[in-house]
Amino acid sequence: KVTDKLVPGMVLIYISVCLYVIFANADQLPNVFGLIITHAFTPISAAGGFAGAGIAQALRWGTARGLYSNEAGLGTAPIAHAAAKTDHPSRQALWGIFSVFVDTIVICTISGLTVLVTGAWKEVGGKDASNMINVAIGSEFGDAFGGAFITVFLLFFVVTTIGVLVFYGEKQAEYLYNLKFAKFMRIVYILAVFVGAIGGLKFVWQFLDLLLAFVLLANIIPLLFLHKEIAQLTDDYVNRVYKKRTKKKNIELFHEEEDAS
Repeated sequence: KVTDKLVPGMVLIYISVCLYVIFANADQLPNVFGLIITHAFTPISAAGGFAGAGIAQALRWGTARGLYSNEAGLGTAPIAHAAAKTDHPSRQALWGIFSVFVDTIVICTISGLTVLVTGAWKEVGGKDASNMINVAIGSEFGDAFGGAFITVFLLFFVVTTIGVLVFYGEKQAEYLYNLKFAKFMRIVYILAVFVGAIGGLKFVWQFLDLLLAFVLLANIIPLLFLHKEIAQLTDDYVNRVYKKRTKKKNIELFHEEEDAS
């Protein structure tokens, strides 16, 4: 309930502020898009790409950071979607796709454009990249506001994220063991936050990258074996619910229906 109230409002405010900064520097957009295209298709980039080095690095960092951004492929978000009230699994799955689109395509793209149009990427440099968005927003609203704005938003995003992660952990423990053990997961996550805070930043990132790789494989492989069921559910939703071509339901939608039969 807390995340339902906070997250949509935070996202809208963040997008609004970033769009204001982008439009305030709209004259820089042609240069920005030219910069993106130039760096993507220069001979050096192309040579590195053909050699495999550029592509390998793009895949490595894109996949690793993408997992933190939208959790696509990890199988964690479906835990939250499974708790939703819906008449069809595929309808809820579409909301999952929509959330990934908003997170990755909308928010990340707008953040990148905000950094580029203000020139914050040149001012800050790669070693302190996490502060680029602070500097970008501060260029229009003042350094004090930029720092305070991002700090407050990070606080809310972190609190809501931890709450969701605890919910994931509890549901996983409840499924594997029992409800009492699920409550114990709250302590585990509190300890994890403490360890993450005192651990070296580089070590924490590398350790989490390794762990998430195993989680990704553990989720993707079973999904490949379930491709027929997924296709049947999608086909049922498209033809019976969305396009209303048929009224006959050819697949049981929920486990409760299978148990009842």
